Amino acid sequence: MNDGGDSGQAKHALAPLDVTSGQLPIQVGQTLAEARRILIMATLKSCGNHKTRAAAMLGISLKTLYNHLNSYHNTPGS
Repeated sequence: MNDGGDSGQAKHALAPLDVTSGQLPIQVGQTLAEARRILIMATLKSCGNHKTRAAAMLGISLKTLYNHLNSYHNTPGS
């Protein structure tokens, strides 16, 4: 069972996010971790990078948001 960790599958390239459309480039077969990353980054962009507001919109704590952001900066290929 895959828990969202690195399974050796090819990473989907992140396309530039157009948050004005309200639609995100999440594909069938994409990992939940990658879908979460896209949603977090798009929410941040739509909030003008205001992390407290983005965390509230996502329904997560500010600490959880920072944990996710730190994990994105500490992964290969980011």
